[in-house]
Amino acid sequence: MAIEHWMMFGTFAEQRHFVYPDRTTYQGTILNGNMVAHAPDGLAAFLLEKTAGLSYIIDPMTHAFQHHPRFVSDSDGKPKSSIQALAEQYGSLLTDIVGKRPLVPRDLRDSVALNDLVKNCLAFQSEKLSQVMASRDAMKYLDNANVQLKPAALVAPYFYMTETSYRDWLPICVNAAQQARKLFPTSRLFTSVVVNQGLLLNDDALESVSTQLSGLDVDGYLLWIDNLDEQRAGSSVLNQVLMLSRALRKNKSRPVINLHGGYFSILAAGALGDEAFSGVTHGPEFGEFRSVIPVGGGIPIARYYLPQLHARVRYRDMVRILGATGWRESAAIFHSNVCDCLECKETINGNIQNFLEFGRGNVRGVRRSGGMVRIEYPTAEAKMHCLRHYLQRKRIEYQFAATASKEQLLENLQNGFKQLEEVVGLDGVSHLQLWQDVLNPVAHA
Repeated sequence: MAIEHWMMFGTFAEQRHFVYPDRTTYQGTILNGNMVAHAPDGLAAFLLEKTAGLSYIIDPMTHAFQHHPRFVSDSDGKPKSSIQALAEQYGSLLTDIVGKRPLVPRDLRDSVALNDLVKNCLAFQSEKLSQVMASRDAMKYLDNANVQLKPAALVAPYFYMTETSYRDWLPICVNAAQQARKLFPTSRLFTSVVVNQGLLLNDDALESVSTQLSGLDVDGYLLWIDNLDEQRAGSSVLNQVLMLSRALRKNKSRPVINLHGGYFSILAAGALGDEAFSGVTHGPEFGEFRSVIPVGGGIPIARYYLPQLHARVRYRDMVRILGATGWRESAAIFHSNVCDCLECKETINGNIQNFLEFGRGNVRGVRRSGGMVRIEYPTAEAKMHCLRHYLQRKRIEYQFAATASKEQLLENLQNGFKQLEEVVGLDGVSHLQLWQDVLNPVAHA
């Protein structure tokens, strides 16, 4: 089976990673609608000239307008330019309120207002980038048969639902998808299912959402569980994620792409999870989970993706792990036991002391309330080494989950647990056991 490997486009600084390790790595990219509205020329160039026709889907980001205006406003209290540009694509309903008040369900209970939003939203996705790409000089030098001018699917307007708000937003999401099918009857149509973890644990809410959305005349789904860190989530949440996805897939007849997923989701998309997902998306900068409402970032720390844990590990902790296991005795031992990807081989270059390059940093003074403190920031080179290693490991994970047997996949998790339990402690490896229990419950009954 094939597991679709999608990558989320975050910033233009990341665009070089979409052809790494090679151009065949990714099924496609997910583009945020506000970026498309704000910088269509740059994104058209990215798709045509940087990736030579990579498939794409535009996330219409309609949920952004339902949150408090401060989340879509700049420091002066004005709508961010990209959000303003997106509102202008969607029509007067949103331009009249953006930055002033949030969109609420009663705004869209009027069929005319909803129809206008749906029509404008899908026309924007269908035409915005395709028209710009078609007009670019680069089209003269490309094989038109391999160029994806149109999105791989159009996405109906959608809204974020919680266990307390789904009764109001669910009918809007359903009606939007139905209107989208009427307005674009021949298009490949997806809808997004964006919910919080509380809704997953509310049986009535989950039943309503899964039943009503799975009954829609759509061709597939984008799934986004708010801030779902698979390495910290409990079995109840993970089981409900699988229940929701399987209900939407309807015997695997329709794709369900997890917009922000890690190795658990990749396993769930393969034989071990009986193809609960058709594909999984992550970001270049380790974006395996994400909050629906944006939160501020912390101080950057060098992290190495440890294959045995299928997790990012702080560089200093990684050094301790290598010492405790003996995996730092030589380059050959490291490559045999930890990672032999191209980035690790080239960076270590036969000398295990070069592992330092994954954690090299510079100390800077940072002002805090108590005065100046000295904080070490990873160098640009260290971050790049970690990132390129991560992207290579992700490709390996997708390929392994798609081709290995259930027994091999379980053995891989068990080996990681056994190798590192006494090194990082039970808390550091317990997610590996939990994933086995959730994905293969019969073996642990």
